[in-house]
Amino acid sequence: AYILTHPGTPCIFYDHFFNWGFKDEIAALVAIRKRNGITATSALKILMHEGDAYVAEIDGKVVVKIGTRYDVGAVIPAGFATSAHGNDYAVWEKNGAAATLQRS
Repeated sequence: AYILTHPGTPCIFYDHFFNWGFKDEIAALVAIRKRNGITATSALKILMHEGDAYVAEIDGKVVVKIGTRYDVGAVIPAGFATSAHGNDYAVWEKNGAAATLQRS
């Protein structure tokens, strides 16, 4: 989740995508990255960093939570909706991002 939602040039390991059962989760994260134009030069703002949770906002369009903690709602900015989640991570997009792609 970190590599695909943060600034940089991500690489997806073939086995993770095709052999280890992560295809749907990885595809969802790649779609979020593309939909929101995350690149190597995207802006990163860390909203929370504690032992059990890391929350960051990317380009003001995507928020990602990594860690076992689930009570992070207070640090998620208004106007964001959950787009993806899995084992110890969740991703929110600014409202309307997913709907815009589906309509085009």
